[in-house]
Amino acid sequence: MIQLNMFPGGKRKAITFSYDDGPLQDIRLMQMFDKYGLKGTFHLNGANYINKSEAELEEIRKRYEGHEIAAHTMRHGDLNRMTAVSIVREVLDDRMILEKITGYPVVGMSYPSGRFSDHVIEILKSCGIAYCRTTMNVGDGVEMPEEFLAWHPSCHHKKAMPIAEDFVEKLDSEWNRPVLYIWGHAHEIRTEEDWEYMDKLLKLVSGHEQAWYATNIELYDYVMAQRALRISADDSMIYNPSAIPVWVELNKKQILKIEAGQTLKLK
Repeated sequence: MIQLNMFPGGKRKAITFSYDDGPLQDIRLMQMFDKYGLKGTFHLNGANYINKSEAELEEIRKRYEGHEIAAHTMRHGDLNRMTAVSIVREVLDDRMILEKITGYPVVGMSYPSGRFSDHVIEILKSCGIAYCRTTMNVGDGVEMPEEFLAWHPSCHHKKAMPIAEDFVEKLDSEWNRPVLYIWGHAHEIRTEEDWEYMDKLLKLVSGHEQAWYATNIELYDYVMAQRALRISADDSMIYNPSAIPVWVELNKKQILKIEAGQTLKLK
């Protein structure tokens, strides 16, 4: 029996953060992430970065270094009320501006105001978007979604403390959900009391050897690589066609690492 229930290093749990709109408060929040060894994904509106100089774009790139920059449409409109052409323009224009900043393909996104539909999802696929976070809180840890363009988070950071406490308490359990996915807006952290709360929350979830700390795109890439494994009919061979190593569990006893491009023979 082979189970796809392992993250890098053979860890059972993963923790990720997702923040929208890109205000200056992101800077302080990222400093806190860096302090505690956490990773975040920051969804930006391209309209805020039009006509920036090369020096300004470089400063923005360095600001988010070590974290992921992802899309949030050009102008934060309601995708459910747009024409198909407008959705395509909002997404692709946003991607192109952000890619000029980052120097890498921007294929992650979050829905402005959480608004989406099956129709919107189909259009995003044609725009090259790999995953898109919603605002539909699960209220607990989450499973990895079958449809990454409707990726539901655990909770907003304002309501995260009891959920995070429960998640951390059960880090060694194989039965509770594997991912703690917290989202929000840095501009909602307004007072020093709010920042003290965030510091307490981040400290709580940080520094656990049993957890993998990842950006949204790192989680997506890993799970897609895991799902791409080719396994023989008798479970005796596992081939990893991806460019990254993948971990699995064999018979609930042994953790296996399959290197990129490796065929691992078990018998």
